[in-house]
Amino acid sequence: MSAMPANDTELTDLVSPTPQERVSDYVRVSDRAYLHAGHQRVRMVYATRTGSMVAVPEEAGRRLARGTLEGIAPELLDGLREIEAVVTDGRGELDTVLDRQRAATASLSDLRYVLLPTTYCNMGCSYCGQQHTRGRLSGSHRDAVARRVLAGIGRKTTRTVTVSWFGAEPMIGYPMILDLSARFTAAAHDRGVGYVSGMVTNGTLLTLDKLRVLRQECHVAKYDITLDGPARIHDAHRPLRSGRKSFDRITRVLLEALQDDTLADVTFVLRSNIDVANADWVAEYLDTMATLGFADNRVFFNLAPVYSWGNDVSRIELDRRYYGQREVEWMRRMHGLGLHFVALPTEPERVLCAAVSQSVEIHSSSGAMFSCSEYPLVPQQEAAGGLGSIETLPVHAPRPLGPFDDWHDAVAAGETACHACYFFPICGGACPKQWREGNTPCPPYKFTLQERFDLVAEMNGLTPAPC
Repeated sequence: MSAMPANDTELTDLVSPTPQERVSDYVRVSDRAYLHAGHQRVRMVYATRTGSMVAVPEEAGRRLARGTLEGIAPELLDGLREIEAVVTDGRGELDTVLDRQRAATASLSDLRYVLLPTTYCNMGCSYCGQQHTRGRLSGSHRDAVARRVLAGIGRKTTRTVTVSWFGAEPMIGYPMILDLSARFTAAAHDRGVGYVSGMVTNGTLLTLDKLRVLRQECHVAKYDITLDGPARIHDAHRPLRSGRKSFDRITRVLLEALQDDTLADVTFVLRSNIDVANADWVAEYLDTMATLGFADNRVFFNLAPVYSWGNDVSRIELDRRYYGQREVEWMRRMHGLGLHFVALPTEPERVLCAAVSQSVEIHSSSGAMFSCSEYPLVPQQEAAGGLGSIETLPVHAPRPLGPFDDWHDAVAAGETACHACYFFPICGGACPKQWREGNTPCPPYKFTLQERFDLVAEMNGLTPAPC
């Protein structure tokens, strides 16, 4: 967050905005005032077209909240234009936002492949919608995946390629990851194409040696790992099929990685899936993680409510508004503990997810290609065959259109409430699949914006102003 000029003289030398200018529809102003530098009264302004939050003099904030630009100082007006809080769109702003998203999703210069190297997971989480089976993947499947990714790397239009290892539990397919990564990184090097890689894993099969190999040979530099509470809660919420416990082992390996110089550029996102069974233990979990040493700038905490993933979680799912209030409490606790998190998005959403862009492909270990990450290994989706077989689809063509590639047109047509929501530029609609299934996937910050204004103000050294 930045503070725009907030001195007493800035409102004395005034010029009027141009007749075409107006306050953006995608601007929200805090209900409360805060003290900047101990005495200057300011309001928080959030411009979601750019994901920018600034502090402005209180009177300017009042004017913006009323939708008027008259009487705002020229220097401040320039800053508001820069973050697109002040706009001159000759047509609806939604069209501008959607056009930006369409352009980003239509580009095939930055390709992403989400690969499942195995059908099995060594955990049996009750909220998981996938069905896991043992078995070795065929060599023909591996070669088909390789051909597809190598063809993408070889396209003249390709600038970067991102490979994300996904699951089931991808580390069960560790040999396949090594084999395919060797082919991909060599081809990217030969073609001069940028190559990055990440992994979504439960973390139970990681070791320090494997982390080093994955970084040096496979270019894996980001891990998303799930921990659902302090040790006793996590081990019950995410049970290993073997009956053994996993929390202590996962955290020990991660702490070793944070101390290893060869992994200095590797980051970790620690996700917590929260439902009625573990919500009351999140605070203890955060205290535990801080005590263990996870207040590190390479570790980010992501708290997320459990929701349906092709399965019925209605018995354990938390109400979104209730969850949003609890999440602010947990974020305030994280701030006090020095843990890193994101209170509000700081950038607009360009490519919402794999489901809305042909530049992203998901290769299930079943042999099918999908456009939505919540379809692989989900029985009813696998039975439908996805977008086709990886082995038979033309390798040099973009993936076939999926069920959600019309998402931007659907928003423009008013299919969902997104078309009139001031969070749409930073949210992008959250999840097309959830909307089409009749659910409302709005992010928790939609229900707790003022509380997050208070939190961001506190994080930036502002204090509540007296009424």
